[in-house]
Amino acid sequence: MGSSISHKALVVKKAILEKKDPAQVARECNHTQGAVDRYLKDYHRVKTLYDLDQDIEFIHLVTQISKHVIKQYHNLIKEEEESC
Repeated sequence: MGSSISHKALVVKKAILEKKDPAQVARECNHTQGAVDRYLKDYHRVKTLYDLDQDIEFIHLVTQISKHVIKQYHNLIKEEEESC
């Protein structure tokens, strides 16, 4: 996808940062509820490990989420922290 925002990041941004209902996010992004739920689950898995000060390599090994997606989630976590 290049440097553009991924669908995963867009879904997480709408649900977490904008505090929208996941069902509404699914409709807005033209995704299935299952896909939205999976993106949010992965985000929370990464956030849990990030909060425990784990590095990207460890998070990748434990979750099997690709490193570039983990980096996107890290950026969203930082945005979430800044908005509080």
